[in-house]
Amino acid sequence: MVKGMGMAWALLVIVGATLVASGVQSIAGMGFGLVAVPVFITLFGPAEGVLWGNVIGSVTAGTLLLEKRKDVDWAIAIRFTVAAVPVIFATVLLTRNLDASMMDVVVGLIMLTLVAFTLVARNMPRAQGRLPMYFTGGMGGFLSASVGQAGPVLTAYARAAQWPQRSFAATLQVYFLAMNAVNIPLKLAVGYGPHDGRLAVATLVAGLVGTGLGTVAARKVSSHITKQQARNFAMIVACVGATLVFARGLVRVPG
Repeated sequence: MVKGMGMAWALLVIVGATLVASGVQSIAGMGFGLVAVPVFITLFGPAEGVLWGNVIGSVTAGTLLLEKRKDVDWAIAIRFTVAAVPVIFATVLLTRNLDASMMDVVVGLIMLTLVAFTLVARNMPRAQGRLPMYFTGGMGGFLSASVGQAGPVLTAYARAAQWPQRSFAATLQVYFLAMNAVNIPLKLAVGYGPHDGRLAVATLVAGLVGTGLGTVAARKVSSHITKQQARNFAMIVACVGATLVFARGLVRVPG
């Protein structure tokens, strides 16, 4: 897709997508993957596209963590991560042999399911104790490894557990960084990495530029946009992107 579009246009798209995605996450505490990953998948295919979401999403999470570190609930972050790590290994190893078209179908379907889940998760019963926490951490690991979008299930848990927004937004950045510290080297080891070194460097630079601009822009507009509005926007973008990815996979599946 990048070659067909031309590198310059593709890089502009990446800057725009990461700008919006990092802005959404800066305001809402989550949403980078929802906005950016469908774009990366369209440009690079499902496996490499999700990997780019993991890589550049880590930059956004790290930047936000520097600002929010005093509000981190380290006990929850550790439990989430402990539950996520084995699931990430299993997910990457089980999906590495799927062909690109089938990966599009699977990834698109999971994305659409996440959006639907978020819509019906507003009235979940109160989550208490450690079991829902470990379950959420494991689900987040699966979603981070497969589609680069763990935010919706975490948002549902936060609502059910009545988790304060400040602690939620800060703690998620630790969790995202920890998961991607496993995701990225594991995916590179099994061959999900980029094959064009020049394009990879350009993509990384474009993503960093977009992330920086988005973080700065979020500070300017955060007083005019509520966290719920930012999340709703991320869901709309995710729904459109997931539909396109899913449809592309269906068209390309043999037979």
